[in-house]
Amino acid sequence: MRITWLSILVLFLWVSPAFGQRDAPVYESYLPQFSIYHDTINGHNAITIDLLFKKNGGPVEHTEHQAYILVYLKKDEEQILKLAGDSQLVDKQNEKKTKPFLDLLVDKKLLVPLETQVAKINSPGRRTPRFADARGYPRRSGVDTLASFSFPFKFTFTYDKLFQTVRGLGNYSSATEEIYTEKITYFHDKFKFIVFVPVNNSAQANKVSPEVHKSWDFANVMNDSTSLLYFRPLPYELDMETYEKSVLIYIN
Repeated sequence: MRITWLSILVLFLWVSPAFGQRDAPVYESYLPQFSIYHDTINGHNAITIDLLFKKNGGPVEHTEHQAYILVYLKKDEEQILKLAGDSQLVDKQNEKKTKPFLDLLVDKKLLVPLETQVAKINSPGRRTPRFADARGYPRRSGVDTLASFSFPFKFTFTYDKLFQTVRGLGNYSSATEEIYTEKITYFHDKFKFIVFVPVNNSAQANKVSPEVHKSWDFANVMNDSTSLLYFRPLPYELDMETYEKSVLIYIN
């Protein structure tokens, strides 16, 4: 009898941490809606990127997230994504020993952060969402729910800023510049954008509130080591052209 009670006690102590887990895994992190379009800002031609970032699960404190828009040359995409897949380079524990992952890519001149913003979750009571059960069936469905429990971001960049930034990237080649006429010059190096959302306890989440920044955070599913919550290219290639002294940007 004593052995039976001892076995029950050991079993209870072993399973209690599982029942005591406070936070759900991050089941999802994706862009349910995004758009890119030509715009104007202060009378200047511009490109606007408007997106929603949705996260389902994770620590309850993280009702805000920081997003970056990164610009890079299309021909560097394979190298950038390969580096993003290196677990040592994106490890949060290595940020103090070396440099945060984003800084490493900037130093290599593979990309440039155009802008970063913080957005608060769009939900009643600022609550983070949870799936209905462990099987992963969400309670909410339909296009009318896209904005609910999402983080809205909107970035606008002038043509001139994009032109100067892209030509400053490390692998940009002036050999791709083609003078078509006296008025028109084509720039054949295509460029793209990456949306980057770091986990909030990464050094790269430097604009979220201090309370959120110091809280435990993790990526999908419960990856506590990576600093990357979301790091994906947008599916657009952009071209540049100048007509006389005016910059033109084309989206494809």
